[in-house]
Amino acid sequence: MKLLYLLLAILTFQTGFAQDPQLFENTWYLHNLVISGQNHIPPNNSEVPFVPLYFFENANDDFLTYVCNNFAGKLAYQSNESFTIQEYSLMLLFYNLEENTTFEGKYLSFFFDATTQETYTEPFQYNIIVNGSEKTLTIENVNGDQAIYGNQILSNENVETSHFFIHPNPVKDKLVLSSNETNSLKLKIFNITGKLLSTQTVEPEKQTSIDVSNFTNGIYFLNIENENGKAEVKKFIKE
Repeated sequence: MKLLYLLLAILTFQTGFAQDPQLFENTWYLHNLVISGQNHIPPNNSEVPFVPLYFFENANDDFLTYVCNNFAGKLAYQSNESFTIQEYSLMLLFYNLEENTTFEGKYLSFFFDATTQETYTEPFQYNIIVNGSEKTLTIENVNGDQAIYGNQILSNENVETSHFFIHPNPVKDKLVLSSNETNSLKLKIFNITGKLLSTQTVEPEKQTSIDVSNFTNGIYFLNIENENGKAEVKKFIKE
């Protein structure tokens, strides 16, 4: 009987540490880095087109991310929504573009304790939000700083299938929606937790201006639906 209780306890312990499979099933692309309340949008240039993050199961390394230099290592999962970095390796190369060097310094500072020059010993908390085909992974360090990733490259627009386009992205005050639709459109804006923030119906125009000046800084989803019920979701960053 004691053996049975022991086995059940071990099984419960292991189950509690099971990770969300979406963590490993997606390639994550950095959309925003929030350090001390300041947004830092990753570069998008010939040297650094995007900043990816990979999580692996049953591999030599548990994670890999890079701006130009590889930052990889082993993780210890503290719960089903947190982990610590146990071991890591960092490749040291030099860039041609200064903006990439500057951003990588900020990105790596998210993972490293400035006082010890080592990765934080406190757990990193993470959360995955799903909104249709859009997924958002938010990782938070002990200081409350956040690295926000999506399962799609933020600046990538599929011009062959998309009927709607938004710009600028990131946006400060006015988000512009471009469309060739001839019927009215219903617009809904959600935050990353799925909370509905606003709803409006607009008449067909080639460009429609959407006021987002009162929104706090962060990632949002714009749901666009025409009169036939066809909908698209666009992700944007308010800064």
